[in-house]
Amino acid sequence: MHIHRAAKAPLALSATAVLLLTACNGDEGLGDSGALSGVEVNHSSEGEAPEVVIYDPIEADENSSYVVTQGEGEQVGSDMLVDYHMTAVNPDDGAVQQHSYDEMLPQTLPVPLLLQSDNDLDRFVGEAVSGEGATVGSDVLLYMVADEDIGMTEPILWNVEILDQYLIYADGQEQEQSGDLPQVDSETGTAPELGEYDAEAEPPSELTSEVLIAGDGAEVADDDHVIAQYRGWRWEDGEIFDQSWGEDGEPGAPFDFSLTGGVIEGWLEGIPGHNVGDRLLLVIPEDQAYGEAVNDDGTTETGGPGGTLIFAIDILRTIDSETMEELQAAQQEAQQPEMGEMPEVDEEEVAELAEELGVGEDEIAQFLMMGISPDELREMFQGAEDGAEDEADSEEDPDSDDDTDDEDE
Repeated sequence: MHIHRAAKAPLALSATAVLLLTACNGDEGLGDSGALSGVEVNHSSEGEAPEVVIYDPIEADENSSYVVTQGEGEQVGSDMLVDYHMTAVNPDDGAVQQHSYDEMLPQTLPVPLLLQSDNDLDRFVGEAVSGEGATVGSDVLLYMVADEDIGMTEPILWNVEILDQYLIYADGQEQEQSGDLPQVDSETGTAPELGEYDAEAEPPSELTSEVLIAGDGAEVADDDHVIAQYRGWRWEDGEIFDQSWGEDGEPGAPFDFSLTGGVIEGWLEGIPGHNVGDRLLLVIPEDQAYGEAVNDDGTTETGGPGGTLIFAIDILRTIDSETMEELQAAQQEAQQPEMGEMPEVDEEEVAELAEELGVGEDEIAQFLMMGISPDELREMFQGAEDGAEDEADSEEDPDSDDDTDDEDE
């Protein structure tokens, strides 16, 4: 369980402008790729799902993929995270059923995790988006046949537009450690391993850091959104308490967070100023982590790992705060219901109704712009007035039921 995270956020970065695509030669894909050769994908404008045109019926008896248009970027690697947009369409007529183009950030596929999965469908997707001809900017069609064993009663056709890719681990020049902090066995592409150190020694009283792998990417700002791999150990016993790496040491699904809050203070203070591509060693005192260990299992009052903590953090990607704010604003705007143009109202009619009903002109105008007709307004206001008069008469009537009963007695 990732106990230091606050909330899960998208892994991917913002979509770049749609790339100009060139037609591929038509033989890249898996399974019966030729069955998808009669499909065309046309992008119209950024932020909208593409048009998927099916010229020839799709007749495939196995899961199949096809690089329908090939981008001008690099071939997707097997150790990459892939930013993408997805469009699900009806395989009979190409009608769009679902898409991700209206989301704040693109989706992300962790290719290594898919390729290593025990699930056949996961491996198929991983192999399709990283297969020969699947380059950045490509459109890759994925056709999945019906499989009742996994609940797919009908075949599915997806188009995956590959927007970008980046490594799932830190990439840079390996650095020699100073010897002042615990030794970490660190190689590019593999999980960091905590080496021998004196756990009985007094840990640093202040936040301390070293760079294990020096990347050459952008410097991390103190308000960036960060995407990272990490592994954390307790100083007192060297045990791993949390990580995004897999138990087998393979890269896992990265963790993403904001440096404006949501993670421990040691991360907020220790990560800014380093670079994308760095693997960073942080030794964090308890007052900048989760606090003092008070339980027999070494945890704090709230159940977090207590005492001084050791982290190795691979900084994979950042999103600057301005971009995040723009994306969030665009997302909120997209989620607002579309309002049509307010109808114009006749000022003379407004004045007449206001005088007739004894209601302010502004209020009458608002009702009319909402589509309420003059007759409905008359019924509404006059009905309310009649009801009020009836209630008043009932209260003042000396022959009410209660008084009659008193006289009979």
